[in-house]
Amino acid sequence: MKALLRLRRALADRALREKPHAVTLVAIARNEGAYLVEWLAFHLAVGFDRIIVYDNESTDDTRTLFKALGPRDLRLRRVPWPSPPGDSAQVLAYHHALVSLATPWVMYLDLDEFLVPFGYRDMASLIGALPADVASLHINWRGFGSSGHQGPGYGLVTRAFSHCAPLNWSNHYHFKTLARAKGITAVRIHDIRHNHGRRILSDGQTFSDTSEGTSDRIVYEGVQINHYQCKTLPEFQARMRRGDANYPNGHPGRIRDGSLERFMVLDRNEMEDRAIRAFDTAFEAEYRRLCAILGREPALSG
Repeated sequence: MKALLRLRRALADRALREKPHAVTLVAIARNEGAYLVEWLAFHLAVGFDRIIVYDNESTDDTRTLFKALGPRDLRLRRVPWPSPPGDSAQVLAYHHALVSLATPWVMYLDLDEFLVPFGYRDMASLIGALPADVASLHINWRGFGSSGHQGPGYGLVTRAFSHCAPLNWSNHYHFKTLARAKGITAVRIHDIRHNHGRRILSDGQTFSDTSEGTSDRIVYEGVQINHYQCKTLPEFQARMRRGDANYPNGHPGRIRDGSLERFMVLDRNEMEDRAIRAFDTAFEAEYRRLCAILGREPALSG
């Protein structure tokens, strides 16, 4: 059975290599099974051709979910990924993904980040609009707060949290990167570097890095990354306890601030943004399909 599944995936990957706009989404996750089905369904809905999740020592149902979903949807893969001594599991996973990449484009996101190409039909149309000399598109965050929710039990992340920070909030200078796979020289948590080609923001213009993973301006020209870094206080504190993925286990830099004071700094709700709802129809179809495979009732209220 495993040999047959590998053959099916190899044949599917071969077909993808011939599609100029095909794109793989890569993530690393630890104990984020509660959010996984929604995250997978949404990114399939907007047109990612492959999604690879590196499972960093999860003790929740992440493995079980992929054991059910993977054979039924060849676009989805889980890679077991233990933490190496003295190095960042996330950065190493990101580089490892390039070894067997089957698509001409790649993007890296976290499980609290949703890429929203609201000005385009899907990922293929977004990539198709990029000039041939562009090596990478750097997409700014849009930070979402708690929308008044006090704890888990709210249903879907993308339905529950619609309030966000003002456009000029300093955290929005951060970006994540959509890049051509060919010519990549380095992958970092926020950034991808090439040996040639232009680096642009969504307005089509080049930019200056103000620090690692931040741009010199904030641009939302048809695409943004909804960053649900808060959700609710208990969830925020659980995420902080998992530590900073830039550092290996045991490193002092891995410790993150999960205090109420830090949560209040990030819990911005002054504006409302429902751009993600433009993909409701496609998302609901994918979400219902994945839930049916798993034998669970979809949580589509809101």
